[in-house]
Amino acid sequence: MKPVFAKILEGAEITTFATKDVQRPFFSTEFHFHSACQMTYIVESEGKRIIGDNISNFASDELTFVGPDLPHVWHNNNTNCPETGLAETRVSRSLALYIEPKLTIKLLGQFFQTNKIEAFFLASKRGLLFRGATKEQLKQKLKEIVKLDYGFKKTILLLEIMELMLFSAEFDYLSSAGYTHNYSPVDNSKIDRIFKFVFNNYTGQIQLDQVARLSNMSKHSFCRYFKSRTQKTFVQFVNEVRVSESCRLIVENKHQITHIAYACGFNSLSNFNKIFKSIKGVTPSQYKSQIR
Repeated sequence: MKPVFAKILEGAEITTFATKDVQRPFFSTEFHFHSACQMTYIVESEGKRIIGDNISNFASDELTFVGPDLPHVWHNNNTNCPETGLAETRVSRSLALYIEPKLTIKLLGQFFQTNKIEAFFLASKRGLLFRGATKEQLKQKLKEIVKLDYGFKKTILLLEIMELMLFSAEFDYLSSAGYTHNYSPVDNSKIDRIFKFVFNNYTGQIQLDQVARLSNMSKHSFCRYFKSRTQKTFVQFVNEVRVSESCRLIVENKHQITHIAYACGFNSLSNFNKIFKSIKGVTPSQYKSQIR
């Protein structure tokens, strides 16, 4: 999938930071990146997200911080009404804070040393998932800052948010330490629809020649292109999507492991156990025991 370069803060009254309250039936499924850092709090929605090379489920009350130029996307689940079988009308809502790191460092550098801020922005290039008390404090301040127009109080809240992040250890890295992307603003969109196709069809068999045709490429060309852009094979990507969904179902604790394996597109329980352990480091049963 092509990540589109987006100039988030261009044209704003103050280009150092900006806020947004997003309310729509579905979040944008466009894979993109931008020079601004992005804090996102999911008020109401669920689905799958990609941040760098991390593929995970997301749900309401999640708070992430995506560093500069880190590709990302939130893709909502398809939900149908049990009575009619038709797509349900829901509102997906998120609150976002965008911070331009270079300009922020330059401005704050006039008041104090910015070494810690620079280190934080560098670390955030892996994507951060906040938890615990820090998440609770950040989301409250994010709710406040989104309501305000640009001004003195809004700037104070920005500094308070940054201070909370800088001195907290209550977060997990999302993307792997060695992740770098090879996308550019002019990168073509040959596999843009492949991500969506996998998200919507991972429960069944996905043939490589099928997705290659969708992107108008030969199997060999598609595999090479996909690996060069994502740093993983297409098979690895599909398996990560399936394992991510299986983790969600295991947490729900409504189905047996065997049912989950076939529901997520695996053709055998042994294959599911093998792939799950290679990605998560434990077997599905061990994972279930850990979360319980």
